[in-house]
Amino acid sequence: MVRITSILDTDLYKLTMQQAVLQHYPTALVSYRFTNRGNNSINKPAFEAIKEAVAHLGTLSLTSEERTWLESKCPYFTPTYLDFLQSFTLNPMEEVHLVFEPEGETTDAEGNQIGKLSIEIKGSWVGTILYEVPLMAIVSEAYFTHVNTSWDYVGQVAQAKLKGKQLFEAGCLVSEFGTRRRRSFLSHDLVMKGLTEVNKELGAREDIKGKLSGTSNVYLAMKYDVLPIGTIAHEWIMGIAAIEGYNGANGRAMDLWEATYPSGALSIALTDTFSTKPFFEDFVSNPERGCRWKGLRQDSGDPSKFIPIAKEAFERVGADPKSKLIVFSDGLDVPRCIKLKQEADAAGIGCSFGVGTTFTNDYKNVEAPVKQDNPGEGEIRTEGGVNKALNMVIKLYKINNEFCVKISDELTKNTGDAETVRLVKMRFGLETA
Repeated sequence: MVRITSILDTDLYKLTMQQAVLQHYPTALVSYRFTNRGNNSINKPAFEAIKEAVAHLGTLSLTSEERTWLESKCPYFTPTYLDFLQSFTLNPMEEVHLVFEPEGETTDAEGNQIGKLSIEIKGSWVGTILYEVPLMAIVSEAYFTHVNTSWDYVGQVAQAKLKGKQLFEAGCLVSEFGTRRRRSFLSHDLVMKGLTEVNKELGAREDIKGKLSGTSNVYLAMKYDVLPIGTIAHEWIMGIAAIEGYNGANGRAMDLWEATYPSGALSIALTDTFSTKPFFEDFVSNPERGCRWKGLRQDSGDPSKFIPIAKEAFERVGADPKSKLIVFSDGLDVPRCIKLKQEADAAGIGCSFGVGTTFTNDYKNVEAPVKQDNPGEGEIRTEGGVNKALNMVIKLYKINNEFCVKISDELTKNTGDAETVRLVKMRFGLETA
């Protein structure tokens, strides 16, 4: 059964942003839209599983045990916010609109109707901000339960341990970022089992400088006693820009974030909401603020080219790059992480890695899937082609009836209303072709 069982089965940055939205924009109204970049079809059983799992989200609430853990591990959450979260419930029957659009009379091999999925979320920003991560996890698990079933869990623990070993031995500080596009909750749990085991096995070796820093998934951080990791997502900057204006939007987003988190514990800035050009303009315009932030997250474009740009930006605000951090989080695999670690070391700037889909949705096509008594055990599967993860996003679409847009450093990879994208690109002097 496809089901989310805890309100904390989400990424930390959704909770940290919810606290900031509660403080600064408690009455803002928003809509989000789902985009399936791979244009995958689903069948009717998958759609029904999604509907049931989404409805179940409305039964979740923060337990006393979970609150106590948050108070212990996340001191940046205020009592006011934790009171809010403990009384908070999602209202998916009113706020989440799911549509199955049949593709004519097309059916799959079992005679199930085939179609496309559309999702729209509407409501208050503070009330709907928690949907994105569990919704994407639900869609992925339903797809790989009912549509693409030519795979199994054989070797998943060993595979996670091998990847962890290679990364840690190369000196990489790694966080697991795979909630949204995981194959299933079980796949995610097996990965965390493998990563924490190898982290413990290698932790006593003085020659090993890399380690598992934590996971973005709050529930699994609690289960495996590791640090929950995360700060800001693009929607924070997208929403502020649409409400307050695009001039200085990145800097304004940083200022409001600091107002909510004055300790600086969550001061990793996201650089590519409207491409990095306007971000770095805002970043260097206030050297005192720039020095306060611990690091920068690189999430699109060429990460190797980003390293000298980030180093120069820190130097321009008077900070020592060796004391700062680049958090790489875009499409990472083991070889890419190791290469970027070497490049950052050579440049004299710190780095860490948020690895997502490579951890939680790395599977082979299997003609005869094996049902295991202990899923995930066995040797790593090496035969068969790649059984691809879904390429999907849920992005903020409107706030207070204003369009929200995202323009990555791959300037053709935009999200949002086309005319608004064009105008924002013109505003920032970006390519519009």
